[in-house]
Amino acid sequence: MSDTNPTNAPVRTDAPVVPTGGDSVQDLHRAHMAQMNDPVMLTADGVDDTAVDEPGAGGADSVQSMHDVLMREQAEPRDGFEPVPFWVAVVCGALLMWGGFYVGSNSADFRADVFDEPNPVATPVAGPVTDPDPQTVEELKAIGGRKYNAICAACHLPEGVGKPAENIPPLDGSNWVTGDQSSPARLSRIVLYGLKGNIEVKSPQVPRTAWGAAAMPPHADQLKDYEIAGVLTYVRNSWSNKADPDDKKPAITAATVRAARAKDGKRDSVTAAELQEKFPKDYADPPAPKK
Repeated sequence: MSDTNPTNAPVRTDAPVVPTGGDSVQDLHRAHMAQMNDPVMLTADGVDDTAVDEPGAGGADSVQSMHDVLMREQAEPRDGFEPVPFWVAVVCGALLMWGGFYVGSNSADFRADVFDEPNPVATPVAGPVTDPDPQTVEELKAIGGRKYNAICAACHLPEGVGKPAENIPPLDGSNWVTGDQSSPARLSRIVLYGLKGNIEVKSPQVPRTAWGAAAMPPHADQLKDYEIAGVLTYVRNSWSNKADPDDKKPAITAATVRAARAKDGKRDSVTAAELQEKFPKDYADPPAPKK
């Protein structure tokens, strides 16, 4: 296909420019701007005398190009210039009225006698909770029975007969509980620090006296003084044991255990020989202050 315009010269058209029908300034002047922007330059005789280096060549200095800087400016935005909706004004006014009414009706003129407490009373601070100190056999047995069934019954059984097959001696009828080897100081230390080594236990429940390599765990960190006193009182007054005939005079109380704990402090398990040597049957620890 041949090229009808090999020189790439601008093609002039005399066709009239039809307005778009708009009423903007640009639409009204579009026809005139099209004629003025025609890059073809004619002589007085109507001859094309376009020169590349002359002003206006190729439309470089056309009216439209000179107005491009202004034409690309956009109209002023209208967002934010709308009036406040009427309902918003009504709601805000109602809130302001309600707030003023509330403050006015509840402020009491901000008088000191309304908002200041005339005679403030200090809130008493609760002191440290002290451990109970039961002083009767029945009170001690009630506490000790719960602890015995929860801790001691696993080895000595609820009936207090022990487990001979596992080298655990009985408590019911034991001479170390109510017999010739029993004393508050010895029993307190056995429960506090545990027992190890050989021990001879006599009981009508079991026809056996020698219990070798006994191992009872300590309970000093697990039980409090009144709880240990409760366990010992429970054991000494249960089954066939009747160590405390007078309910108001228990032989072992929290003070008894507290004195033994204060005397020996932290230590290892005791042995039967040590208890017999250091703590005679009539031995009593010096009283210790209650914490």
